[in-house]
Amino acid sequence: MEESFSHISQITDEEFKFIKDLMYKETGIFLADHKKIMVQSRLNSRARMHKMQNVSEYIRGLQADRKFFQSELTELINRITTNKTDFFRENHHFEFLKDTFFPSLEEKAAKSGKKNLRIWSSASSTGEEPYTIAITCAEYFQYKPGWDIKIFASDIDTNVIKTAQEGIYKPDRLDPVSEAWKKKYFLKVKDVSGKSEDMYQVKPELRAMVEFQKVNLLETPYPIREKVDCIFCRNVIIYFDKPTQKKIFESFENVLKDRGLLVIGHSETLFGISEAYKFLGHTIYQKKPKI
Repeated sequence: MEESFSHISQITDEEFKFIKDLMYKETGIFLADHKKIMVQSRLNSRARMHKMQNVSEYIRGLQADRKFFQSELTELINRITTNKTDFFRENHHFEFLKDTFFPSLEEKAAKSGKKNLRIWSSASSTGEEPYTIAITCAEYFQYKPGWDIKIFASDIDTNVIKTAQEGIYKPDRLDPVSEAWKKKYFLKVKDVSGKSEDMYQVKPELRAMVEFQKVNLLETPYPIREKVDCIFCRNVIIYFDKPTQKKIFESFENVLKDRGLLVIGHSETLFGISEAYKFLGHTIYQKKPKI
């Protein structure tokens, strides 16, 4: 939860510009002017942790002390990046995988003999998206032996990657998951803090399908060792300006197989940004094969 705004001293426009320019340089994320209050709120906890009077003093420390800047940069990025996510968010994407995309891969496999499936969740946050992909894969391929399935999951925020790797969630986070799938893919575990009711942890066999790592989408080449069949990049590019979006989608071309899927968020589009992908509907695109 954000800090109460009434207890947070206002940063100046110049201080906000420093953070704004820093985030753009380091992550490609463009912070609009209306994000100033959000920045104040999220950096307030960092200022308090360093026993500083306010966020202005924290920002002055970043500007004046190179060692402090370097040690603090990752935490600053972690604080400001947005991590809203849910299981089965925009469920039509997962329906498309099992109803259309996976059957097409099976047809190809019948001809080639290669039963490999690689999916990249490129902004995986606390793990709900890649684990939803894993459940979708597990359900579809459970009676189809011989398939080698791996889901790569990445985020720029090291804190959310740690949470995702543990795969432990409060009960309300699993509201979109059916009772049958809760029993099938999650274990009830005790809340170690003792403050909450029992938590749910993703079962080891499902966690084994997902490999997490830190990736900054601006830093290429990406550390993806093999070309993937599908990339999820949902509700992320809205935080980038158009030149940065163009660069990211060009970079995705290098790791996505011909006719592979690119899935973006409901408020996003590739229109006017990239001609390399064919629009299939419902913010799902397909990489055009190289001629």
